[in-house]
Amino acid sequence: MIYIHVPFCRKACSYCDFHFSVNHNKINELVDAIALEIELRKDYLETKIVNTIYFGGGTPSLLDNHHLEKIFSTINKYFKIDSDAEITLEANPDDLTIEKLEALKQTPINRLSIGVQSFFKDDLKLMNRAHNAEMAVASVMDAAKVGFNNITIDLIYGIPGMDNEKWKQNLLIAFSLPVQHLSCYNLTVEKKTALNKMIRDGIVADVNDEHSANHFRMLMDLAEQNGFDHYEISNFAKGGCYSRHNSSYWKNKH
Repeated sequence: MIYIHVPFCRKACSYCDFHFSVNHNKINELVDAIALEIELRKDYLETKIVNTIYFGGGTPSLLDNHHLEKIFSTINKYFKIDSDAEITLEANPDDLTIEKLEALKQTPINRLSIGVQSFFKDDLKLMNRAHNAEMAVASVMDAAKVGFNNITIDLIYGIPGMDNEKWKQNLLIAFSLPVQHLSCYNLTVEKKTALNKMIRDGIVADVNDEHSANHFRMLMDLAEQNGFDHYEISNFAKGGCYSRHNSSYWKNKH
């Protein structure tokens, strides 16, 4: 398995404490560095066949096709890739125009992980996301329209102001879309984030553990009712579409 990290974002989410930059001037340099690292680590996997490739971040959907082509050509030069490899790109809805999706379909990428987080405007505003609810739905529908048939979306629960009914509606919308996998995460408040400051300043309420636990129980029940297997603490899949890459970590794959 190969993981490639792209530490660039369009804007800073209020809850995120990952290392990232909203200055994209060095994307070309980053891609060159990734290609060099692939070459330097060409012996790490020895003769093992690569079964999964995962572009995480950050926001890998900020990469253009020529960036992806360089990375893939370098990987293919130094590693043997399974013809049935799972190749995932994390993406934000605001990047996934029809034109972008059609371009991505021309690459080896065969799985999209779309960072929806919520289908409600006030939640997205609180989290300082760059997309709106309409973009979230459209990105999934358009991805399916251009031929992606392995789509996962992320949702966040336990958000201040998100009652049980709103969380239920988030899930029902997700289950109505052509997605095969769902990752749901409890909102955590990390130090040195904008969300933490808003909570300290009394602008928004703190995350409530009991409230989050109720959301998690609802998630498990509704996922089962809609044919999604709960195969890992935060992950649900239908039709056997488990994330092969993420599952490989639990199996201690190289």
